[in-house]
Amino acid sequence: MVGAGFGGVGTLVMLKRAGYENVTVFEKGERVGGVWNYNTYPGAACDVPSHLYEFSFAPNPRWSRRYAPQAEIQAYIEDVARREGVFDRVRTNTEVERATWDEERAKWTLQTSAGEHEADVLVTACGQLSVPSVPPLPGLDSFAGPAFHTAEWRHDVELQGKRVAVIGTGCSAIQTVPAIQPLVSHVDVYQRSPGWTLPKMDFAYPETAKKLFERFPALLRFDRAFTFAFLETVTAAMTSRRWLLPVFRAVARRQINRAIKDPELRRTVTPGDEFGCKRIMLTDDWYPTLTEPNVELVTDRIAEVTPTGIRTADGRERPADVLVLATGFKSHAFVAPMEIEGPGGHTLAEEWRDVARAYLGLSVPGFPNMFVLYGPNTNGGAVSIIHQLESGIGHVIAALRELDTRRADRIELTREASDAFNRELRDALAGTVWHSGCTSWYVDEDGNDPSQWPWQWTAYRRRTATLAPGAYRFSANERVPVAS
Repeated sequence: MVGAGFGGVGTLVMLKRAGYENVTVFEKGERVGGVWNYNTYPGAACDVPSHLYEFSFAPNPRWSRRYAPQAEIQAYIEDVARREGVFDRVRTNTEVERATWDEERAKWTLQTSAGEHEADVLVTACGQLSVPSVPPLPGLDSFAGPAFHTAEWRHDVELQGKRVAVIGTGCSAIQTVPAIQPLVSHVDVYQRSPGWTLPKMDFAYPETAKKLFERFPALLRFDRAFTFAFLETVTAAMTSRRWLLPVFRAVARRQINRAIKDPELRRTVTPGDEFGCKRIMLTDDWYPTLTEPNVELVTDRIAEVTPTGIRTADGRERPADVLVLATGFKSHAFVAPMEIEGPGGHTLAEEWRDVARAYLGLSVPGFPNMFVLYGPNTNGGAVSIIHQLESGIGHVIAALRELDTRRADRIELTREASDAFNRELRDALAGTVWHSGCTSWYVDEDGNDPSQWPWQWTAYRRRTATLAPGAYRFSANERVPVAS
């Protein structure tokens, strides 16, 4: 298995509970945690309420806040791995560079930075948001001061009293800028296009609340169920019930109007596209921060980065001591930089040359004994990725059980099942808000959407719970124990 974030740790635990313990996870980082290990920028926190952003089998009654901060989430993942007895199955500081299918032996051969490894079943849990995206800005390499991506935050760089340039106004920027604004002398925020936000309504849990959650687990379950139901309503608004969107758009506009009185700044931060077409962001302090005297929102196109600052298309150069790239991730590189080669030398990169597609976001025809967690079209405008990951892991377990039942050593998605699902997927996506005309990381330049799930998440849980009849082919040679 590749990746030891929520997907990798969750798979280890759920496989162990299902009786599959011969599992090895390779993690290129120095510790488990995935994105929560790497994203340590100021203000980093979850945008899903804590009681839903946790494993269903490991509820945590002692989250400090309604929306957990990065360090707590990282500690939670590590704690679950320890308590569930799977920590020793993770090989950290080990990157998988290539995986090759051995047709004769029905095994995967993994080339790692620590040597070769064999597996009967390959599961990738690399995540969609793990490879930083750095825009090709002219002169970026010429900048004389520290320049870094939010996912590679330089904690050795002192920001006190500095002039900072932040490029981007997405999810990491709306957390970072309010966190650093009180420290810096000035911050220029470069916006390409604004995104819709909703009030986060974050707060610290008092000790009495934590004790109540501990004493009455039903309160945790209720909060989790209520949050999930609300997010399913938002999902419906962006997919099958778009008549609900004006309600959320009105809330978003009110948030802007209450925080910003300057009509020009208010106009600049108000999106012109449909609510939900781009990723919805949750914040309580983004707009108030933009009104602070040491903050400037810059909307002119960046012409070039100079050694001492940034020059915009209007010819003005704004000085900067530190440059922060809040420019997101290569969201369609689902297993990058690993190379996967299936039967006959056919690679996953070749299969996904036009657009990345996977049956239920998990299986790809032509790649036997392989599953991709948090793969294509398993993202959503309003969802806890943990719920989605547990659903996908359940599908992997169902596949392993079927291999055991059939005494088979090979399982492969049929091309027919893949094509039928892709047709269904494309038809459903066409009516969603993500295809209403905006530019976002959800949709590529050709109009393909390899990111979003166009239905309710209860439907995803239901469809992944079992193997649909005829979706997979099984074959058996000499029976070998199934492992992952």
